Amino acid sequence: MKCCLKRVLGTLACGLALIAGLSGCKSSPEGGPEGSGKREALTITSFNNLINEKFIEAFCREYPEVNIELISYAGTNGSGLARHMLEHGDIPDIYISTQNFSRESQEKYLLDLSNYDFVNNYTTALLDSMDINGGIYLLPSGYQLTGIYYNKTILEENGWEVPGSFQELAALSEKIEAAGYRTMGHGMSLDGYPFNYFFNIGNTMYFSTPRGTGWKEDFPKGETAAAGNEELKAAAEYFQKWVEHGFITDNDTSVEQFYQGECIFYLCLGLSDYTYTREDGKTFEFGTIPWLSEDGSNNMLTRTVSRYMGISRTLSEKGKEQKLEDALKLMRYISTPEGQKVLMASTGQYMTSLNEGTLPEDSPYQEIASCVSAGRTVPLVYVGWEQLLIPLSQNIRSMIRGELDADGLLETFDRTAADLRNGVSEEVYAKAVRTLTLEETARLVAAAEGRAAGADCALISLNRYHGDGLCNRYGLGWYIYEGNIDRDVVNMIRPRAASICVLELTGAQIRAMRDGGFDLDGNGNPYPYLLFVKDGLELDDSTVYRLAVSADELTEEMRAGSEQTGHSPTDAIIAYLRELETVSGTVPWK
Repeated sequence: MKCCLKRVLGTLACGLALIAGLSGCKSSPEGGPEGSGKREALTITSFNNLINEKFIEAFCREYPEVNIELISYAGTNGSGLARHMLEHGDIPDIYISTQNFSRESQEKYLLDLSNYDFVNNYTTALLDSMDINGGIYLLPSGYQLTGIYYNKTILEENGWEVPGSFQELAALSEKIEAAGYRTMGHGMSLDGYPFNYFFNIGNTMYFSTPRGTGWKEDFPKGETAAAGNEELKAAAEYFQKWVEHGFITDNDTSVEQFYQGECIFYLCLGLSDYTYTREDGKTFEFGTIPWLSEDGSNNMLTRTVSRYMGISRTLSEKGKEQKLEDALKLMRYISTPEGQKVLMASTGQYMTSLNEGTLPEDSPYQEIASCVSAGRTVPLVYVGWEQLLIPLSQNIRSMIRGELDADGLLETFDRTAADLRNGVSEEVYAKAVRTLTLEETARLVAAAEGRAAGADCALISLNRYHGDGLCNRYGLGWYIYEGNIDRDVVNMIRPRAASICVLELTGAQIRAMRDGGFDLDGNGNPYPYLLFVKDGLELDDSTVYRLAVSADELTEEMRAGSEQTGHSPTDAIIAYLRELETVSGTVPWK
């Protein structure tokens, strides 16, 4: 990972590097298998369990001569990381993403795979969706289908038919409520949920048509409007019917409540289990139905590819022949049924992206197979909408609260999009005039947390891969790329802790804490800390100072003796960025 790796190693001591090799494919002491010469390792960014050691071990059994190194990311915004890496060309040898980002960046930074034979293993429909001017730069590995989840067991016990339309759902709801259950639950804890519900329900009308598809492509570019679009208004009015029936509210329902049988139907972006046994021994079986059109004539499923993988174009350069050969071995492996199976093992239920794949008889997707075969699947709306997703989701939430009707919602869509294009959006906090190093980003976070907590200094723990899936999920996520810094970027870099604590320690104690690191796993293999102090301050060994540190990085004893500030890292970073407006390097901490 040329740009990224050099930046990290150039900033920090080698002991603080983010990269660690996996033992399954390591070279022999002579530098390669049987002394055949050193093979440089392929780098892959690891996040959201898209690549794990079980996959790499299986791959290395097939290709023991290949070396793999994981670049760890344990932050909260893996999709945002993948997008920014690709757009800035700051990518590892094997690029992996949850979304089909930036066609222009793919052509610029990724290798065209269309001429390799393994590409023919994929279904034509998925390959057609990946085509960019005749080239294929990312291979889609498996896809999930999401709709409305329901409790099969409770429906069968009560003799209730599975609804095939919104009208049938509304009628069934009266029986469900009379029996003491809630009809519908849904996740609302994440900002993007209202956005996804709006578009998924709208897929049963406007958004699945050629005109609606065109609008979804044009609106984020500022090439069309929302207000005055009568078909879009009809979709918004249909969404409002779901709100009026109480099927979508502003209240969050955890998936655990659905598993416990408190509600019969559930809206979310995917279930991890299709059976569940309560403590009292009661077992529930769950199923999936499509997003329901009003009369059932155009029910739709949402299609989400689980992961995309490609090869950095830099591997086509002279001198990279060996790495390119190894990268192609990995791509060939994931293009086989065996490779797909092990790659997707952590995903749960999925549809294979390969031609020869068949749906297992016990798959919960069997009941929606006819919907799939009829072509009633629509891709999840995300790519191209990244900057708009959260602001528009807030607009939709206003409709859910009863503050907007359909016309008002579409007007807010236009205003929000215009504000973003004109740079006056509240969602853009500052602008980075260049890409920051990891240490500069850590300094910014430390200053933000320290200022919010009224501290003299701050410790920021770093991400690092320790093997066996262990990495620091509480530390600094990544560094800041050149450009606008919005919530997407903040979520990419921020420490995950809910709050900032202050400890009163001597300078010597603070240095000892820094040197000892953050032993999250309790195995004596700590994650490194970086220590930052206010401008002009030098820590004296015997003087007591106020140290800011994430609450989750303290032992229970230390937390009990700390000052709970009530400030979160996220809020502290956003407040400081708004004050800075532009970021060019080392930020002040006065």
